[in-house]
Amino acid sequence: MNTAARPDQDMIPTPTIGQILQDEFLQPLDMTAYRLSKEIHVSTSSVLDLIHGRRRLSTDMALRLAKLFGTTDRFWINLQANIDVRNRKPDMEQELSQIQPVTVSP
Repeated sequence: MNTAARPDQDMIPTPTIGQILQDEFLQPLDMTAYRLSKEIHVSTSSVLDLIHGRRRLSTDMALRLAKLFGTTDRFWINLQANIDVRNRKPDMEQELSQIQPVTVSP
């Protein structure tokens, strides 16, 4: 295990999609997970799993959330992708540094 300090240790922890859903959408609307599940026609456990970080955002869920909250499906999909990259990239830095970019000759 690499115990050397990494620059990203000073970064703000990456929120989960569930934290963003809870803090930016549900709380301001005073909406419960139960009500959200009924509005988008999924099980309450699916919503709770998403909120508590036990489930990643699926395309199906992105479409449903976009419809309900008046956003785009891309908003939700890109948000999940950005979270995934931010979480994975620090662990891959050493491996990625060994990959040389392809150069194109003029």
